[in-house]
Amino acid sequence: MVEKVFVVGGEVEPPYFIGREREIKKLKLDILGQAQNNVIIGPRRIGKTSLLGNLKAAVDTEVLFVPVNCREMTGLADFFGVTAQALVEAYEEKHRIRGLARKFSGIFRDKITAAYGALAEIGGSIEHVGKVYLRFRDNELKGEDLIVETFEFIESFSHEKKEPVLIAFDEFQELSRFNGSIFNTLKSRMDRHPEVRYIFSGSSISLLHEIFLKPDSPLYLMSARTELKPINEDDVKKYIRSRLATRQIEISEQALEKIHELTGGFPFYFQKLGFLLYQDAFLEEKNRISSEDVDLAFSSMLDEFDSEYEARYMEKFSEQQKKVLKYLSAEKQRRLSQIAQDLDTPASSLTTSMRDLYSTMTVNKPEEGLYEITDNVFRLWIKRNILGQVPE
Repeated sequence: MVEKVFVVGGEVEPPYFIGREREIKKLKLDILGQAQNNVIIGPRRIGKTSLLGNLKAAVDTEVLFVPVNCREMTGLADFFGVTAQALVEAYEEKHRIRGLARKFSGIFRDKITAAYGALAEIGGSIEHVGKVYLRFRDNELKGEDLIVETFEFIESFSHEKKEPVLIAFDEFQELSRFNGSIFNTLKSRMDRHPEVRYIFSGSSISLLHEIFLKPDSPLYLMSARTELKPINEDDVKKYIRSRLATRQIEISEQALEKIHELTGGFPFYFQKLGFLLYQDAFLEEKNRISSEDVDLAFSSMLDEFDSEYEARYMEKFSEQQKKVLKYLSAEKQRRLSQIAQDLDTPASSLTTSMRDLYSTMTVNKPEEGLYEITDNVFRLWIKRNILGQVPE
């Protein structure tokens, strides 16, 4: 199979995964030393899921790495089901035990008598926790009971298999919908079993503070924080140049600088823009990419994201937040007083909107008093499509 030039979307692996060596090294040290739990925070499309995937590859021989997608959870029963199933699947994959996860999954869909039979064939802690869920299906237990049972299962499974376990909750902000009960239960368990460690990955600054950093929060100071920043310019330029070189395509220094400037160093975007540039060069039979080519490809990329961004802009933000984003898009960084002046309103009236935009990592503060839209591609789309200005 011919090697891809760029990888757009999904979990990215080497040689397409770049610029996170320090983060991987730090997290690996914490995991293998069973030193502390970790919170990974970063905006959308910054590469959190890819970081977890590559971290798994780095530690998988030493621990059982269990990725858990919290977006699949809509209730407490889902928290149990998604987490327990992920643990069994991770064990099956690592130790190549065929059919284990399929048998276990019967507790969620098979007739109860058949599920009991399948569990008896498995035995151990998996049999026990499976029977717990069947009691829930028989209305003998409540959803709240399943939270404690989930963590009991993780701990007993680790002890039974004599294998350290790392549970990585991806998009952990989704857990906040469950009345804080999950985090409150975690508080009593996180340090009881050092062979079980947790990573929480998400994109909510407010939840990070609410759960981990406030003195009265349930998990106060119980996890180290890793904030994912954009990939630096040198790494992006080196990567784009090297990938294009695999197809004997050159690119100017000015074009490389523009790629980083436009994408803001977000992995998803520079992968996408790199692919569009390669595609155009291939179709037009060009062997060199210029700054003008980048402008054209970037415009095409904005067109592709048009429906997604329009829905996000119209549905995710209040009317005042839309106005703030509109005026923030005009320049890369602006002071609150400048935004208030544009809106002809006191700066104090914008406090709630700015706080909410900051808590969801829609905007950030590069320095005190200055605000900017975190996702530069989204900013340039607003500038072009809402303000009607040509992106710089």
